[in-house]
Amino acid sequence: PIGGSILFDALVNAYLHTDNFQTLVDEAMANFITEGVKRERQKLEERGGAINEGVVAPITAATDPARCSSNYVDRRPIKAVVYSNSHNNLLSVAEYLIRSFDSSQIAELMEGRIEHMAYELGRFRNGYKEGKNCPICGGWNEYTGKNLTSCGNVLLEVVDIDENIYLIEPERVLRAVGRSEYESVADIMPVGNSVESTRLEGAPLTEYRLARRNWRVNDILCVDLRHDHPLMKKRWREEKWAMYGSARCRELAAADGYEGRNNYLGPFPSSQENGGREVMVTLKKWQTCGGFHSRPRWNAIRKKHEGWYQCPSLQHVKMNQQKEDTFILLLDASLSHGLDLSFVTHMYLLEPIDDAALLEQVTSRAHRLGCTGPVTVETIHVWHEMDSNAKRIARELASTVQDEGRKKTSTAVCDHCYRSFESIEKANEHELTCDRNPDGNAVVDPYHLSSVYRDIRPPAPMIVGATEMDQNEMDRIPAASMTIDAQETEQTKKKEIREPAQIRVGAMGSN
Repeated sequence: PIGGSILFDALVNAYLHTDNFQTLVDEAMANFITEGVKRERQKLEERGGAINEGVVAPITAATDPARCSSNYVDRRPIKAVVYSNSHNNLLSVAEYLIRSFDSSQIAELMEGRIEHMAYELGRFRNGYKEGKNCPICGGWNEYTGKNLTSCGNVLLEVVDIDENIYLIEPERVLRAVGRSEYESVADIMPVGNSVESTRLEGAPLTEYRLARRNWRVNDILCVDLRHDHPLMKKRWREEKWAMYGSARCRELAAADGYEGRNNYLGPFPSSQENGGREVMVTLKKWQTCGGFHSRPRWNAIRKKHEGWYQCPSLQHVKMNQQKEDTFILLLDASLSHGLDLSFVTHMYLLEPIDDAALLEQVTSRAHRLGCTGPVTVETIHVWHEMDSNAKRIARELASTVQDEGRKKTSTAVCDHCYRSFESIEKANEHELTCDRNPDGNAVVDPYHLSSVYRDIRPPAPMIVGATEMDQNEMDRIPAASMTIDAQETEQTKKKEIREPAQIRVGAMGSN
């Protein structure tokens, strides 16, 4: 029996250190954050929706007495920060969050250049992005701190069955041609190769345009070549392209055997069947729009003139803004110092912070001067939960090596504050008066550091003109009070930490 218990503990401990279990942990954390953010956003809509306060100076409780009233309705936009000390854990959780939300709804402050991180923080704070629309392809080029002089959107060079060569946007790709479709109509297909679905890592062939790293030369694609495509910018006519140097472009392309980088986004051939809705083409190469439409220059290395395009380009376009709803910030611990996140409403800590000074420093990024409402801080604790068979086996093995007397003297831990005690009886006695037990009978000290785990509201207004009732309530507040409103003392008893996410792990060694 003792050997079985040791083996069982060893197997469980080994499984808890595997990549599969860590994947389950990261997914559970992301699901907990996703559900919490969606729930808070739904509550905000029920309260009438978000109100963005465009003011010069920050409105705080000291300048707006209405914010301390009991009937005040908080309609600030939901802004959530996901904080982690581990860069790898944050990346893994971010992968699952991106699956639940659109990429425009998540800002990343994890790595990169200072300009890029400042741009991401601006997206999260202001709710809009800056950039330019390319005058050639119409694609959006996002400004991330680097000057926008050349379009970075990718264009594909394809050839059809009539050997017409032209450029298309990735959005025009309807699907990749699979083996079965290629074999059924091989006589009307251009020269090329079919695309195996396994190459797309399980994605359908209709999502070929999104799997750029799986593109291959000579792939056969089905594309939409309509001139009046509803999602694409209308293409310039040949007369206009002639003014910009298309003749020189064709000369350079022919000299390189159409293996170089020269081509232009001209009109499609007019001999397409079905109005060009479904045309089979072969992929020849791809590069950025700015690479195809490059300006004339002298290449000192190759000792020849390159480029042909002569206006207009992206550098002549004015910067503009696009509104977007960005409400999640992925924050790495190494980049969190000195940030002003006073507009944040929720903070999710992926790991417990044992250092009280560090915990105060992290939460003070949001709960600081300038915040206009409560800040909810939640630490996500994840543990494995075995099924009934595994639990039964664990109890049987434990009962054979521990008697009742040893159970009473074994080390126990409080389920709320995680303090250790010499016995279960002392732990149970402590839980009745534990400050973090929402069902306990403890009198919570609103000035204790643990108050950051609860819904903290701004202090009472300290201005001239307060009502008599407000003044009486303020007189009952101790002189040293600087952070907690006396009216909210009862509310601080309500614990804000949600039920931790749970993972159900299959039985191990049940056979």
